[in-house]
Amino acid sequence: GLQLVFGESNSIFDVHVAWLSRRPAGRVRNHRLAALAKTLLEVEVDGLELFVAHLASRHEEHAHPRDRELGEILRVLGRVDGPHLLVGDFNALRPGDPVGAPPPGVEPRGDALPGAPRTVLAPLMAAGYVDCYRSLHDDPGYTYPADAPWLRLDYAFASRELAPRLAACDVVRGDLAARASDHLPLVVELRS
Repeated sequence: GLQLVFGESNSIFDVHVAWLSRRPAGRVRNHRLAALAKTLLEVEVDGLELFVAHLASRHEEHAHPRDRELGEILRVLGRVDGPHLLVGDFNALRPGDPVGAPPPGVEPRGDALPGAPRTVLAPLMAAGYVDCYRSLHDDPGYTYPADAPWLRLDYAFASRELAPRLAACDVVRGDLAARASDHLPLVVELRS
């Protein structure tokens, strides 16, 4: 019974983004910008602007640096008048967030290395966006990989205007969630 809004991406790996909603979607815009490895999908639902992005993986980052992707996303969000939410797989760790123990045979790399600068998400915080999960929880909130999570790569960021309406933000755990994707999903609840 969910409505699907699909965002075709630039991905060489055929990885796209989508929104599923119980409420009818209004205006839809797929921002397939050249700087993005995938895309930025915008959907209006009940007057609220929702954005989903999937930043470059380590296999794509040479052509699409995540910091440049985030700069393009912030340019689009800067034109939004009113409350909005940005969610997605950012393939980056927030400064100060913990890193768990990797599964056997997995070596930490990138942002998971000790002392890594973790600069990708900093512009979002500097622009006033609120990390919904971290604003409500002190626990790690690991989302990746779904079958043995040890990193938090998935986020929901509320605009300054939307943040006061945040009621809950949780990682969905359990067998069904772990089988649905290689990342555990987040659920965000907003007050009207």
